[in-house]
Amino acid sequence: MVKLSQRIQNLNELNKNGRIVGKANYIFTPEISSSIGSIHGSSFKVDETVVIGRDYHNDSRMLKRAYTSGVMSTGINVLNLADCTFPLLEFTIRRFGASGGAYFSGGHLYSEDVGVKFADAGGIELAPLEIKKIIESYNTYPTQIRRVDPRMIGQIIAIPQTQDVYIKSLEQFVNKKQIKEANLKIVVDCSFSPTGKITPLLINEVGVEVIALNTHYRERSKIPVPSVNTIKNAADIVKASNSHLGVCFDVDGSRILVVDENGLEICFEDLLMLFIAYDKRIRNSKNSSVILTPSISPVIKNFIEESGHPIKLVENYPGELSRQIRQERACFAAADSLKFYFPSYAPFSDGNFILLKILEIMSIQKDLISSLTKGFPKGIKVNKTIPVSAEAMENMHNRLIEFADEYELKYQDIINELKIIDEDVYVKIKVALNRNAILMSAESEDTRKSEKMIAKLSKIISNL
Repeated sequence: MVKLSQRIQNLNELNKNGRIVGKANYIFTPEISSSIGSIHGSSFKVDETVVIGRDYHNDSRMLKRAYTSGVMSTGINVLNLADCTFPLLEFTIRRFGASGGAYFSGGHLYSEDVGVKFADAGGIELAPLEIKKIIESYNTYPTQIRRVDPRMIGQIIAIPQTQDVYIKSLEQFVNKKQIKEANLKIVVDCSFSPTGKITPLLINEVGVEVIALNTHYRERSKIPVPSVNTIKNAADIVKASNSHLGVCFDVDGSRILVVDENGLEICFEDLLMLFIAYDKRIRNSKNSSVILTPSISPVIKNFIEESGHPIKLVENYPGELSRQIRQERACFAAADSLKFYFPSYAPFSDGNFILLKILEIMSIQKDLISSLTKGFPKGIKVNKTIPVSAEAMENMHNRLIEFADEYELKYQDIINELKIIDEDVYVKIKVALNRNAILMSAESEDTRKSEKMIAKLSKIISNL
């Protein structure tokens, strides 16, 4: 039996990097979620509309329903997507002209927790400053709450056709005929998430044969998905089935991890250069800005600038790249957390659209992604391998995150690896797919700094 927490006095306890995140029924209770809904709803005018959605898990469903009661009590109507991906919710806000939205999901980074993402009328995630306002309103609860007459309570409206509209819209932004003629076959790991209802249909629509994995609901595990085992399984199936590509989705559908036909991971930097080098819209937008996060490799910066694009660096706060895309009228954006933004489609990262773009490039170039990325420049890196036991492998990603939090390190979650950021040194720590080991790779313009950082981190990690 779980001992339920009493009402917390300060919502800052749930503020993690500009999002509200917590373990359901321990600290993030239905009462808190309902209060958040009341606060969020009170920021809109009576009779405006918000879109709400969630992943498959029961804790997300519970907290979403509590939020729904709160937002309806303020006279706000709800477009209910039930289980969906976050990009589908963002798309729906724009498609139906809603005033905003809220999405409840476990996500890869949260593991056993549930996080809430709020979006504005443009489908862009709210900035940490806006989340801070919600938190401050909660801390002075109920002074900031509006309650309406029973006749004015908001409605719940189902929109069952949205998924079909979303799929048809995605198809319009790629060369569907070219993709179909390429006769491609891919493996897709849907990570027990709502992508399982969307992605196989989408890929079939563009004429690609798909082997879909983990499309169904599964109870939440202490191990985040995709995990090293699910990624390895997808990679093995790619090789065994002679597929041309494999992808593993994050739970919320906003990003993907990509493996080539040999079951080898394609790194963020190679994907970024792939889009810069081969995407037609980006190539035809010379002198248009590319928005990147500061911890990008100097080699990548040079590659992009030599391609004719000025670069603007912004911190990877929630929604920040999307806002900068609009401000700069940028042609492309990328965050080293494996998110890619194509403004011609939308100002947010969508794993399905990223996948379509990769398929389009492969079909037009008539080549495999391993060959297309082979000649891209590589930075000077210091590498080290740390053997680990087979028993420790399964939950290693969680332990690496705990280690980074404990030592107050700045990092990015890249699904199967962490990127530790220490001034001008960047260290990638990932779990190997083909052996029981942790792989470390450090990059800096000063090799001595890389070596020093590798030595420091490897000593700590060896003790895990």
